[in-house]
Amino acid sequence: MKLFRSSYSALFCSAFVFLFAPVAVAENTFQRSPEVISENCTSYMATFNQQLSTLVSDPSAATYDSVFQSFDDYMTEFVDEFLHDYLMQNVHTDQAIRKASTDCALKGMALLNELAMNRDLYDRMSAVKTQGLSADKIFTVNYWKQQFESSGIGKPKQVREQIKEVNDDISEIGNTFNQNITKAVESISVNPNRLAGLPQDYLDSHPVDENGLVVITTAYSDITPIEKYAHDASLRKEVAIMKRNRAVAENQPVLMQLLEKRYQLAKLLGHKNFAETNLLGTMVSQPSKVVQFTDKLSAAIKAPVLTEKAMLLAQKQKLTPSTKQVFSWDEAYLSNIIREQYYKLDTKLVREYFDYDKVRDGIIALSEDLFDITIKRSNMASWHTSVEAYEVYENKKLIGNFYLDSHPREGKYTHAAQFGVRLGKKDKTTPAAALVMNFPKGLMEHAQVETFLHEYGHLLHFIFAGQNDIGYSRFQGESDFNEAPSMMLQEWVWNYQTLKRFATNSKGQVIPKALVEKMNEARYLGQALGVATQLTYTAMSFDLYNRDPKDLDLNTFEQDIFNRYSPYGYVDGTYLHTSFGHLNSYGAKYYTYQWSNSIAEELLSRFKKEGLRNKKTANDYRQLILAKTGTKPAAELVKDFLGRDFTVEAYAQKLSKGE
Repeated sequence: MKLFRSSYSALFCSAFVFLFAPVAVAENTFQRSPEVISENCTSYMATFNQQLSTLVSDPSAATYDSVFQSFDDYMTEFVDEFLHDYLMQNVHTDQAIRKASTDCALKGMALLNELAMNRDLYDRMSAVKTQGLSADKIFTVNYWKQQFESSGIGKPKQVREQIKEVNDDISEIGNTFNQNITKAVESISVNPNRLAGLPQDYLDSHPVDENGLVVITTAYSDITPIEKYAHDASLRKEVAIMKRNRAVAENQPVLMQLLEKRYQLAKLLGHKNFAETNLLGTMVSQPSKVVQFTDKLSAAIKAPVLTEKAMLLAQKQKLTPSTKQVFSWDEAYLSNIIREQYYKLDTKLVREYFDYDKVRDGIIALSEDLFDITIKRSNMASWHTSVEAYEVYENKKLIGNFYLDSHPREGKYTHAAQFGVRLGKKDKTTPAAALVMNFPKGLMEHAQVETFLHEYGHLLHFIFAGQNDIGYSRFQGESDFNEAPSMMLQEWVWNYQTLKRFATNSKGQVIPKALVEKMNEARYLGQALGVATQLTYTAMSFDLYNRDPKDLDLNTFEQDIFNRYSPYGYVDGTYLHTSFGHLNSYGAKYYTYQWSNSIAEELLSRFKKEGLRNKKTANDYRQLILAKTGTKPAAELVKDFLGRDFTVEAYAQKLSKGE
């Protein structure tokens, strides 16, 4: 079922706890013992199975309320519990609790795979007549029927059993792939004199150990400043290779198993390969359109890439006249020098205005101002003392809760994503979500502020979509639309009117307008190279699945992809595919990020015309897009907001102009 295969990425960035009351979490479910987790797991899965059995055996006429409304209630209840376990698997400090939660999440995946083959449920749903139903209900009916049909529900029983078995294998293999990445936190110990160029606050937070060395890990808060500021090119290279090569020994065989099983699934479903299977129900819909889209962007950035790379080489030759090549670990460092020299932008000065606490409060205040909501700190129980809890109100009514788990720690998910905590359903439950991130506790890079707002955009989407009477609607939308709203929201951290409200230094001085203007002048330096890198990842993701993996050599494949698409070519001895988590969660669909960028550019056009802080525009965006996700096709949501169809041309033209 597309939902249970392709939409895992959406679900797993959103984990959940069921309570049929519009209140906050009433108990500390985040500190259940492993034994209680296992007992609860058995209980809620048995309940779900019994509910489905009752639903399909109902002798009365099949109506939307008796079938789909009931199913949505049951599914919402199950997903809340199931993905609550998935969240704990990724954030809890207790290894035993993580293990019990992982075991339960895998059982939940198996149950969902079994659900995808439930012919009786499909027949019951198919008996519901859509005449007279509202458009959102018709969309829901068609959505679920299409999920079953694209999952092979029409295949003979023996084939359906094979599909279920293969899907179970895929779930387990994918989970192993993810966990290997989470566990693979590598480190190096370096002489402190190799840290020349790093900001003082970074040096202060990385003191020498008993051996007189400084430990650098693969945590983003450790490596991002090194990439940008370290004068020592050999250190930048060492860190870059360490980051790419996480989980090499563990994940090479695991990835091959994943590719083989997904190809086997595609063939059982009658498809050419898994890319074809994976794109069912997306906006793009078929592999040929992915190729057309990426070819369009590749053509758009061809000239700007050459220009930007020449700028970097010229700068590098000023430092080392004999050099003839720019490497990937040079890009951030050299770009920063160009910003300082050409744009007169001191990025170390910029970071002085972005302390984590102020950034957090500023982003929250922005959402309050745009959408006329009130956000308050909460004393809700959480899974760690560093986690911050909040309540969201509208007209004094609680409409959601969220958690911020913002800093690195051992055993925690190592990237940045929005996980759910509870689905929302009108008059029954309030939505709750969590941002799991890995930012420094003090000063942040402006790019990290942008990432924060991006993930916070997912959180707002989750909460605003959780106000209607279809609890599962947030996940009924096309998966390649998911990133667009968050990417659009990133624009606000480049806006002086927004930044001046929270960006202050340790003396309380507001970030100067002239500094923000310089930031914007230098904003698109390296944009084409960045898109080229994204298209490299897109090609890796797509080409791995747009084929039969038989006789595939992953190392040779990666070398070929980087030599064909990356502006820097392949780096000997690197194995990005083993730490590239999107190869599991997104499958063939890493193109989603650039596709979403093209949509975000269109959405932003109305804000730019009417004002970034125009409350009517913001309310239309909330009500027509965020709140309506999963109730009509994404292209229609965008059209409702823009008053016209969207195209990718505006984004392609922007890239070609280097702006």
